[in-house]
Amino acid sequence: MSSDADFPNQRIFCIDSVSFYASCECHYRNLPPLTTKLAVVSDLKRSGSVILAASPALKALGIKTASRLYQIEQLPYKDRKQIHLVEPRMLRYMKTSIRVLDVLHQFGPPEAIRVYSIDESFIDMTGTERLFGDDFEAAKQIQNAILEQTGIHVRIGIGPNNVIAKLALDLLGKKQGIARCGYADVPRLLHDFPIRKMWGIGNQMEHHLNRLGIETIGDLADAPLEMLHERFGVIGAELWHHAWGIDQSPTTVDPTALFRPASSRQKTIGHGVTLMRDYYEYDQIRLVLSELASDVAARVRFSNQLGWTVHLGVRYSRHVVRAGFSKQLRLPYPTSDERIILRHILQLFEPNWLEHEPIRFLSVSLGQLVPDQGALQLSLFEDNARVWKRKRLLKAIDHVNLRYGKGTIRLAVAFLDTSVAKRRLRFVGGHPGGNGDDTLS
Repeated sequence: MSSDADFPNQRIFCIDSVSFYASCECHYRNLPPLTTKLAVVSDLKRSGSVILAASPALKALGIKTASRLYQIEQLPYKDRKQIHLVEPRMLRYMKTSIRVLDVLHQFGPPEAIRVYSIDESFIDMTGTERLFGDDFEAAKQIQNAILEQTGIHVRIGIGPNNVIAKLALDLLGKKQGIARCGYADVPRLLHDFPIRKMWGIGNQMEHHLNRLGIETIGDLADAPLEMLHERFGVIGAELWHHAWGIDQSPTTVDPTALFRPASSRQKTIGHGVTLMRDYYEYDQIRLVLSELASDVAARVRFSNQLGWTVHLGVRYSRHVVRAGFSKQLRLPYPTSDERIILRHILQLFEPNWLEHEPIRFLSVSLGQLVPDQGALQLSLFEDNARVWKRKRLLKAIDHVNLRYGKGTIRLAVAFLDTSVAKRRLRFVGGHPGGNGDDTLS
């Protein structure tokens, strides 16, 4: 399909940490990360808790990321007694991730580095041959520097663009440690892998492609481009190009762009929470909805916007036949006040919830967002002076919480046992941030 001369030939390195959370915990405990059997578990008190990360030695026993705690409990005792079970410390992992990024800055400027996730980054090494040697020499130097300075093992995929570098990492580098693939190598090295292994293809897309007889990356590359475009639109055409290793997305960015605000605004801001147990009582459910409304309203105000529509999502316990319901309502005027949001959320909730039905998930969102021009929407039915004071009060609370930390000022009901706010304040990305010593400062 192509040769290395057909497209710009950059040196893109895709760098991924080995079982990052598990490796972090091994490093903190002075344990060898490649041979220690360790699992980071979302909640050690529940047998159905998800395994957030498993060390390579634990994966060899069949326990992988997204496995459940009870699967470890089912292992033979001789294996089980060697396993370290720990709860996550997300703030500390974020700190280690920043340290890994600091090491990458020793090999390239900030504008040449793209952070893809907490444990994965791209770096453009084009033109650094005289400094760090050829592809494999440079990759080895990066691996050694990260290991020496952070204690984290990394694997590296190398290619002439982002897509090939990522595919080289995922399909080859995670076993080889370092893997390189050029344009001309794509059919030989990548086309035999199942389509589900390709970057950007999820379960649904895999199912649709399988129905077309596309089982491997090579099958996708051999499929008619026009058919894929007609069937899946721009995404289909992009996947076809990626199957041939063609990618025009940049890795290097204009450094001034890092400090410019995004031009596009979010259309919806929302938040949902899975409850730790079934909630049956109205007062308990109303408290959670109130906390979700407060969280969403604060984020909308921080983005300097107002919303026209509120949306409520409810899912019941798995023991109930009804799955739940989803309702939406347009407001008489745009707002970012949690009291107004909650009032309309309860209007959606109360007629659709049968008393004592067990609820396990709730979500609240504010949509059709528009810029907040600072003006007050006057009303014939409300005390406009009080509304203006309320708006100033919310801005003051936001300022305090932004300066001293989220939750510095919150409702007293947030300290009740049925509140989810107190628990969520200790969480990062939905998981425990760690103890008081784990901070990003």
